[in-house]
Amino acid sequence: MQDLINFITQHMALSYAFAAALVLLMIVEYLRLKRNNFLIATTDVIQLINRNNAVVLDIRPNEQYRKGHIIDAISLSSKDILSAPSKIEKYRAKPIIIVCQSGIESQKIAPQLLKQGYNAYSLSGGIRTWTEANMPLVKE
Repeated sequence: MQDLINFITQHMALSYAFAAALVLLMIVEYLRLKRNNFLIATTDVIQLINRNNAVVLDIRPNEQYRKGHIIDAISLSSKDILSAPSKIEKYRAKPIIIVCQSGIESQKIAPQLLKQGYNAYSLSGGIRTWTEANMPLVKE
Protein backbone atom coordinates (compact mmCIF):
# COMPACT_ATOMS: atom_id res chain seq x y z
CA MET A 1 0.00 0.00 0.00
CA GLN A 2 2.88 2.32 0.82
CA ASP A 3 4.32 1.68 -2.66
CA LEU A 4 1.05 2.79 -4.24
CA ILE A 5 1.00 6.00 -2.22
CA ASN A 6 4.64 6.68 -3.13
CA PHE A 7 3.89 6.08 -6.81
CA ILE A 8 0.90 8.43 -6.76
CA THR A 9 2.82 11.21 -5.01
CA GLN A 10 5.82 10.87 -7.33
CA HIS A 11 3.70 10.70 -10.52
CA MET A 12 0.89 13.18 -9.93
CA ALA A 13 0.25 13.90 -13.61
CA LEU A 14 -0.03 10.21 -14.42
CA SER A 15 -2.31 9.68 -11.41
CA TYR A 16 -4.58 12.55 -12.46
CA ALA A 17 -4.73 11.21 -16.01
CA PHE A 18 -5.66 7.77 -14.73
CA ALA A 19 -8.38 9.20 -12.48
CA ALA A 20 -9.77 11.32 -15.33
CA ALA A 21 -9.82 8.32 -17.67
CA LEU A 22 -11.62 6.27 -15.03
CA VAL A 23 -14.25 8.98 -14.51
CA LEU A 24 -14.78 9.33 -18.27
CA LEU A 25 -15.15 5.57 -18.61
CA MET A 26 -17.81 5.55 -15.90
CA ILE A 27 -19.69 8.39 -17.59
CA VAL A 28 -19.60 6.65 -20.97
CA GLU A 29 -20.86 3.39 -19.47
CA TYR A 30 -23.64 5.20 -17.64
CA LEU A 31 -24.76 6.94 -20.83
CA ARG A 32 -24.56 3.68 -22.78
CA LEU A 33 -26.72 1.88 -20.25
CA LYS A 34 -29.18 4.74 -20.14
CA ARG A 35 -29.41 4.95 -23.93
CA ASN A 36 -29.92 1.23 -24.46
CA ASN A 37 -32.46 0.90 -21.67
CA PHE A 38 -35.32 0.76 -24.18
CA LEU A 39 -33.76 -1.68 -26.67
CA ILE A 40 -35.42 -5.08 -26.74
CA ALA A 41 -34.46 -8.38 -28.37
CA THR A 42 -36.77 -10.55 -30.47
CA THR A 43 -37.28 -13.11 -27.71
CA ASP A 44 -38.28 -10.37 -25.28
CA VAL A 45 -40.70 -8.96 -27.84
CA ILE A 46 -42.47 -12.31 -28.03
CA GLN A 47 -42.72 -12.45 -24.24
CA LEU A 48 -44.11 -8.92 -24.03
CA ILE A 49 -46.69 -9.67 -26.71
CA ASN A 50 -47.78 -12.96 -25.15
CA ARG A 51 -47.67 -12.00 -21.47
CA ASN A 52 -48.45 -8.28 -21.46
CA ASN A 53 -50.47 -7.79 -24.67
CA ALA A 54 -47.83 -5.42 -26.01
CA VAL A 55 -48.69 -3.30 -29.01
CA VAL A 56 -46.34 -3.37 -32.00
CA LEU A 57 -46.12 -0.12 -33.96
CA ASP A 58 -44.45 -0.58 -37.32
CA ILE A 59 -43.10 2.76 -38.54
CA ARG A 60 -41.81 1.55 -41.89
CA PRO A 61 -43.42 2.85 -45.11
CA ASN A 62 -46.72 1.13 -46.00
CA GLU A 63 -45.13 -0.66 -48.95
CA GLN A 64 -42.57 -2.36 -46.70
CA TYR A 65 -45.24 -3.04 -44.06
CA ARG A 66 -47.40 -4.87 -46.62
CA LYS A 67 -44.46 -7.02 -47.72
CA GLY A 68 -44.18 -8.43 -44.21
CA HIS A 69 -44.87 -7.32 -40.67
CA ILE A 70 -45.15 -8.76 -37.17
CA ILE A 71 -48.53 -10.31 -36.40
CA ASP A 72 -51.09 -7.69 -35.28
CA ALA A 73 -48.61 -4.85 -35.85
CA ILE A 74 -50.12 -1.43 -36.48
CA SER A 75 -48.70 0.64 -39.30
CA LEU A 76 -48.06 4.25 -38.27
CA SER A 77 -45.48 6.67 -39.52
CA SER A 78 -43.03 8.18 -37.07
CA LYS A 79 -44.55 11.59 -37.82
CA ASP A 80 -48.01 10.31 -36.83
CA ILE A 81 -46.70 8.96 -33.56
CA LEU A 82 -44.95 12.18 -32.58
CA SER A 83 -47.28 14.82 -34.04
CA ALA A 84 -50.64 13.15 -33.32
CA PRO A 85 -50.32 11.47 -29.92
CA SER A 86 -54.07 10.85 -29.84
CA LYS A 87 -53.50 7.99 -32.29
CA ILE A 88 -51.57 6.00 -29.68
CA GLU A 89 -53.13 7.35 -26.48
CA LYS A 90 -55.31 4.24 -26.14
CA TYR A 91 -52.13 2.13 -25.81
CA ARG A 92 -50.70 4.10 -22.88
CA ALA A 93 -51.37 1.28 -20.39
CA LYS A 94 -49.66 -1.36 -22.55
CA PRO A 95 -46.04 -1.87 -23.54
CA ILE A 96 -45.38 -0.38 -26.98
CA ILE A 97 -42.76 -1.89 -29.26
CA ILE A 98 -41.57 0.37 -32.07
CA VAL A 99 -40.33 -1.47 -35.16
CA CYS A 100 -38.50 -0.03 -38.16
CA GLN A 101 -36.32 -1.59 -40.85
CA SER A 102 -32.97 -1.65 -39.04
CA GLY A 103 -33.70 -0.36 -35.54
CA ILE A 104 -32.20 3.09 -36.06
CA GLU A 105 -35.35 5.16 -36.50
CA SER A 106 -37.21 3.34 -33.72
CA GLN A 107 -34.33 4.18 -31.35
CA LYS A 108 -35.13 7.84 -31.91
CA ILE A 109 -38.85 7.49 -31.20
CA ALA A 110 -38.86 5.17 -28.19
CA PRO A 111 -37.07 7.63 -25.85
CA GLN A 112 -39.48 10.39 -26.84
CA LEU A 113 -42.43 8.16 -25.98
CA LEU A 114 -40.76 7.23 -22.69
CA LYS A 115 -40.56 10.93 -21.82
CA GLN A 116 -44.30 11.22 -22.52
CA GLY A 117 -45.04 8.43 -20.05
CA TYR A 118 -45.41 5.47 -22.40
CA ASN A 119 -43.81 2.10 -21.74
CA ALA A 120 -41.95 2.12 -25.06
CA TYR A 121 -39.30 -0.17 -26.50
CA SER A 122 -37.33 -0.33 -29.73
CA LEU A 123 -36.82 -3.69 -31.44
CA SER A 124 -33.05 -3.98 -31.54
CA GLY A 125 -31.99 -4.41 -35.16
CA GLY A 126 -35.51 -3.78 -36.44
CA ILE A 127 -37.50 -6.10 -38.68
CA ARG A 128 -34.20 -7.26 -40.19
CA THR A 129 -33.27 -8.95 -36.89
CA TRP A 130 -36.80 -10.36 -36.62
CA THR A 131 -36.52 -12.07 -40.01
CA GLU A 132 -32.96 -13.26 -39.34
CA ALA A 133 -34.32 -15.01 -36.23
CA ASN A 134 -36.86 -16.79 -38.48
CA MET A 135 -39.80 -15.18 -36.72
CA PRO A 136 -43.15 -15.17 -38.55
CA LEU A 137 -44.28 -12.28 -40.72
CA VAL A 138 -47.74 -11.51 -42.03
CA LYS A 139 -47.85 -10.52 -45.70
CA GLU A 140 -50.70 -8.59 -47.28
